[in-house]
Amino acid sequence: MAQVILSSLGRRIGGDGLAAIGAQVGQSLDRLAIASLQPSRLAGPRLREIQLMSAAEGAPMAAVFGRARVAGQLIWAARFREKRIERQAGGGKGGPKVTEYRYSLSFAVALCEGPIDGIGRVWADGKPMDLSGVVMRLHLGGEGQTPDPLIEAIEGDAPAYRGCAYVVFEDLPLDAFGNRAPQLSFEVFRRPRGAGQALEERLRSVCLIPGAGEFAYATQVVQRRDSLTRFKAENVNNVDGRPDLLVSLDQLQAQLPNLEAVTLVVSWFGTSLDAGACAFRPGVEQTGKSTIPFDWRAGGVGRGGAHLVSRLAGVPAYGGTPADRSVVQAITELKARGLQVTLCPFVLMDCEGFPWRGRITGEAADIPSLFGEATPADIVIHGERIDHDCADWGLRRMVLHMARLAQLAGGVDGFLISSELRGITTIRDSAGGYPAVAALRDLAADCRTILGAETALGYAADWSEYFGHQPADGSGDVFFHLDPLWADDAIDFVGIDFYPPLADWRGEPDFGAIEIAAGEGFDWFYASTEDRLAGLRTPIADGAHDEPWVFRPKDLVGWWSHAHHDRPGGVRSATPTAWSPRSKPIRLIEFGCPAADKGANAPNLFVDPKSDESALPPFSTGLRDDHAQRRTLEAVLGHFASEAGNPVSPVYGGPMVSAMSAWCWDARPFPDFPARADIWADGPNWQLGHWLNGRLGAAPLADLVVELAARAGVDIDAGDVRGVATGYVVDQPMRLRDALEPLAGAFAFDPAERGDRVTLIARDGAVALDLEAGALALPEAAAASAAVRTLQSPPDELRLRFIDEAADYQTGGLTVRRDPAEAGDILTADLPIVLTAPRAEGVGRRLLARTRAALDESVLHLGPLDALRLEPGDRVRCPDDTRTWRVERIELDEQPRAILTLAEPVAADGAGSGDWAPPPPTEPAAPPAFLLVDLPPLPGNEEDARPIAAAAVEPWRDLDIHAGADAASLTVRARLDRPSVIGETLSELPAGPLHRLDRSGDLLVRLDGETLESRPLLAVLAGANALAVQGQAGAWEIVQFLGAELVEDGVWRLTGLLRGQAGSDPAMAALTPAGAAVLLLEEGLVRAEVALSERGLPLVWRAAPAGGPPGGEAATSLEAVWTGVARRPWTPCHLRRVDAPGGDTTFSWIRRARLAGDSFDDEPPMSEEAERYRIEILAGETVVRAAEVAAPAFIWTTAMQAADFPGEPPDPVIVRVAQWSATFGFGAPAARSLWR
Repeated sequence: MAQVILSSLGRRIGGDGLAAIGAQVGQSLDRLAIASLQPSRLAGPRLREIQLMSAAEGAPMAAVFGRARVAGQLIWAARFREKRIERQAGGGKGGPKVTEYRYSLSFAVALCEGPIDGIGRVWADGKPMDLSGVVMRLHLGGEGQTPDPLIEAIEGDAPAYRGCAYVVFEDLPLDAFGNRAPQLSFEVFRRPRGAGQALEERLRSVCLIPGAGEFAYATQVVQRRDSLTRFKAENVNNVDGRPDLLVSLDQLQAQLPNLEAVTLVVSWFGTSLDAGACAFRPGVEQTGKSTIPFDWRAGGVGRGGAHLVSRLAGVPAYGGTPADRSVVQAITELKARGLQVTLCPFVLMDCEGFPWRGRITGEAADIPSLFGEATPADIVIHGERIDHDCADWGLRRMVLHMARLAQLAGGVDGFLISSELRGITTIRDSAGGYPAVAALRDLAADCRTILGAETALGYAADWSEYFGHQPADGSGDVFFHLDPLWADDAIDFVGIDFYPPLADWRGEPDFGAIEIAAGEGFDWFYASTEDRLAGLRTPIADGAHDEPWVFRPKDLVGWWSHAHHDRPGGVRSATPTAWSPRSKPIRLIEFGCPAADKGANAPNLFVDPKSDESALPPFSTGLRDDHAQRRTLEAVLGHFASEAGNPVSPVYGGPMVSAMSAWCWDARPFPDFPARADIWADGPNWQLGHWLNGRLGAAPLADLVVELAARAGVDIDAGDVRGVATGYVVDQPMRLRDALEPLAGAFAFDPAERGDRVTLIARDGAVALDLEAGALALPEAAAASAAVRTLQSPPDELRLRFIDEAADYQTGGLTVRRDPAEAGDILTADLPIVLTAPRAEGVGRRLLARTRAALDESVLHLGPLDALRLEPGDRVRCPDDTRTWRVERIELDEQPRAILTLAEPVAADGAGSGDWAPPPPTEPAAPPAFLLVDLPPLPGNEEDARPIAAAAVEPWRDLDIHAGADAASLTVRARLDRPSVIGETLSELPAGPLHRLDRSGDLLVRLDGETLESRPLLAVLAGANALAVQGQAGAWEIVQFLGAELVEDGVWRLTGLLRGQAGSDPAMAALTPAGAAVLLLEEGLVRAEVALSERGLPLVWRAAPAGGPPGGEAATSLEAVWTGVARRPWTPCHLRRVDAPGGDTTFSWIRRARLAGDSFDDEPPMSEEAERYRIEILAGETVVRAAEVAAPAFIWTTAMQAADFPGEPPDPVIVRVAQWSATFGFGAPAARSLWR
C-alpha cells in the first residue's frame, strides 16, 4: 500500500524523479543505503580520477553545492598574441643576437551553474596556479550578468552567459605552460539555497583574529631576510602567492554575502595574574629578525624593547603582536572593502598556565599601577609611526596606543577600551567603590579625546560580568558595578561577549531546544558540578522584589529595560543607579559556539592543550560537530532578529541589540590554516574550535536536499536529517533519486510519506514508538512476532573512495573493517561527496554496519489501530527487546503486520582532522641582491668597459636589468639568466700591501650557496679566486686569495690575499668595515648596455623579473654612476726623486699598462693613445705646482722650488702623478712623500 501511495504521490507533485523515490521506498528503503555500496552508476554523480577542461559543444554544466573543485569548459578564446624579444646572448659586447617569442592568450572558462558565491584556489595542469600578476575576472552567473568587457570589445556582440558562472583570463602568459593553454580547475563556493535564510545570509559581522602574528594583518608581502639572497615570506602561506589576509578576506566576503562589519582583534601580552605585578606589553616571537619592506615595531618599541613570547617545545606559544604598520594596513583594507571596523585591544596572558585575562585580580591599591599613568600627550604620531614618552607598561598605554593606531589609519567606526576584565572590575576599595570602573571611565574619556565623536566607544564585558557583581561571600550584596561606565557620556554602547549556556543536552542534541531567553541562566541554574551531573536544577527567582532579571545573565531585555537598584547586604536601595533604561544599545561584541559535540552546553569553552582553561562542554563526547555549531549560531541570530527578543528603544529609536559579531574568522586562509600546523601551532585547535573558516559555505544536508528537490520541481520536507557535507556536485542531468542516493547512503536517511508530502527520515533519529505487548495480535497458527535471519556472512571490509577535502579535492580512499571479522566479503563503494577522511570513515562504518543490520528482519502482527500508528521509516522498539528497529513496510489486510529491519547503530566519525597535506606555499618573488660593478679590465674581456650587472636570489628566476635617468625612462639593459655569487664581508678589511702576498691578513666573507677552494699561487696569478669588494666610497677593489677555509655554513676565511689587483688599488681604503658587498668574479658575468653619453651621470638601475614591469615588490632599485673604470689609466708606480748637484730635483716613475702589461721581457706597452702625465707638488693639502709632461719624468728646477717655497720647503712635500687617457681623462694618481 505504501508503495502505491508514494508512487502516485510522486507523480502527482513531482514527476518521474519523485515517483522513482516513492517506488523505491515502497519496495525497500534499504536499497538507498545498499546501492551506495555498489559501483557508482553513470546516471548519478561520479568520482572522477582526472578533471579535464574541455571545449565540447553541448557538454552538461555542473551544479555545485558547498565547496568543490570543478574543471571548466572553454567557451571563448581570442587569437594568440605573439611578442618578439631580441637580446644579446650572454650579455657580451658583440655577441650573437637571440630572438625570443612569447605568447599570451585571452580566453573564458565556464565553471558551473550560477549564481555562485565565489572561487578560491585555481589549479593549472594539476598544480596550484600562481595568480600574482594574472588578470582574471570572475562572473558569478546571476541573471543580471552583463557581457565581459574584453569579449565585447573583441567580438562586438557578445553573450552575457547569464546563469553560468565563468572566468575570463586576459593575456595570460603561456611560458610556464609550454606555450599552450593550461588545463584549469577551480575551487567553487556556492552555499545551497534551502527553504529559509541560512547562517551565511544572516551573519553580518565577524571578529577577525588571530590577534597575534607579527605580520598576520599586513597587506604587503613581508619577507624575512635570512641572508643576502635568501628570503622567506612571513605572511604568504598559501598557494595564491598573496598575503594571507587578502586571501582570507576574499573567502570571507564570498561566503558571507551580507557582511557589513568586522571587529579587528589586536593583542598585547599580560605577564601576570597578580594585578600589582602585571604588565601589558607588545610581544615578538624572536628578537633577531630582519624583514622587508618594513621592520616590526609596536607600542613605541622595536624588537629589542618588546616582550619575548614564551616558548613551548621549542616554538613560540603565541604569535607576536601585529606590527603597527600591519594593523594600519588591515584597517585601511577593510574600509576599502566597504566594511565597518571596530578595533578591539585584546590581552593574551603569557604566564604560567596561559589563563584567561578575566582571572587577573588583586587589591584596590594595585589598580593605579595596573592602569599606569600614560596620557594622550605621551603617545603621539610622527609621520607613519607612533612614539611613546612613558615608562610604565600599564593598560592605559596599551589602549591609548591602539587609539592612536586607529587615528593613524584614518579612524574606525568602533573602539573598545578593553574586554573581559572581570577579575579587575569587581575589585572593591575600602569605601565600597570599584576603582577599576572609575579608571575605565577616565580611559574612555581619553580615547574620546583621540578618536572624536565619529567613533563609537564601548567596553566588552564578559557575559557573567556585564549585569552586576553578586559576590558569593554570603553577604547578599548585589551591585550594578559597571553602571557608572555604561552611563558615562563617553560610552556609546554596552558591549557583551555573549557566551552563556544555550542548551543542556545529555544525549542526541535537540536543535529545536536551543534556549536564548530560557533554560540555564534564565529560568534555572546548577548550584554545583554535582547538581549538573545529577540534573538538579535550582530555579532563578526573586521573591523579595520580583526582579528575577537581576540574577539572569541571559535576560538582556530585563536588564536593559529596567532601572537598576543596588542591594547592599541584600537590601534594595531606593535610589536607582546611573543607568537609564533603554538609553543605549547593546552590542554582542562576541558570540559563538565551538564545533564540538554539545558545544551549545557551554559556548565559552574551548580546547587548547597549552592552556589551563582548556575544556570540553559538559557531556560532550569530544567529537567534531559542525552542524551543531551552525544551528546554534542560527538560533542566536534568529532570536535577536525577532521583536520579542530584540525590542526597539523609545529613547534612541533603534533595536536593543544593534550589532552582533560572530567569533571567529581567521586572517589565515583556509585550508592553509589549520593544515599548516608546522607554521601555526594552534592549527589542531581548529578541529573543535569556534572558527568559521572552512565551515561557512559548506552544504548543510537539509538545505542541500531541499534545493536538489526544488530543482526537480518537488517539495520535500528535510525532516530530522542532520549533518554537513563539505561539497557536492551534480555533474550531469539525472533523476532526483540518483542525486539523492549517495547522500542517503552517506548520511543515513530515507524518504517516506508523511501527510501529503515526502519527508526525509533520519535512520539514527529518535524512536517514534515503544510498542507494548498489547499492541501485538495473535494470528491463526502463527506467533505474534517472527524473526528472520538471512543465512550469509555480512561483509567484513569496506573499501571506500570519496572526494578528499584535505587533498585538494582529489579522490581519497580508506578501508573500514568489522571487528570481530566473520569471514565475509570485501565491498567497495564510491561516494561522490566532498568529505574529510575522519568523516568518510564514519560513513564507511555506518554503511558496513547497515549491511550487517539488513540481515535481521522481524515480522510483527498488529491490531488494526496499532498498525495505523506506524509508517514506513519509523524507528520503534519491540516488547522485551532493547534493540531499535526500523519499519520497512506496513501490510494492511485482514491480518495487519509490520515488516521491520534492525536499525544500524550510529557510527562516530574517525579520530583526528584528516591528513591535510597542502602543497608548499607559493613563495612571492623576493627582491634580488643587486650590484652594479664598475671594474677595471678583466682578463679576456679587456676592451669591454660596460658595467657588470650581478644579482642573486633564491629561488632564482631570470631578471631584466633596467636603467634610465628616472623611473619613467627605464629601458632594458641586460638579461640575467643565472645568479651571480654575491655576499658580504663579516670582518674589517684594512689597507694591505700592494703587488705582493699578504700572508698575515685574512678576510671573513659570507657567500650564499657557493663552495670556494684553495688554489695554488700560479692559478691565482692566472686569475683564479678573485673577488670584488666594495669600499665605503662605492669603488670596487679586486682581491685575490690563495686559501679558503669553511668556518660555518656559508662563511669562509680567506687567506694569502693579493690586494688592489687589476689596477683597482685606488679603491683600497684605509679601512673597509664589515658588511661590504662582495662579488665573486667568475665566467659568465653579464655586462649592461650603456651609452657613452651616460658616463658620469647618475642613473636609476633596477633588477626585476624578466618580461615584467621594472618595478613592484620583486624588484631591487639602486642609483649608480658609471664612470668607465675599465678605461681609467692605471696608477704609475716606482715614483722616485733624484737631486742634482746644482739643486734641481728630478722625479721619475714607471707607467703601468691597462692592457697586455704582464710581460717582464720589455717595457710596459703603451695602452693609451699618447703618453701624457700630470704631476702635482703639494704642501700638505695645497697644490703648489701642477704640470703636464709627455715622458715619465719631471725636473723640478731650483727656480721652481724657490717660486713654490720662498722659504724653507715644508716637510713633507707630497708628489702626485697621474696618467692620462683620451677616453677617460687623468686616472688615479700615485702619491708619495719624497722628503724626510
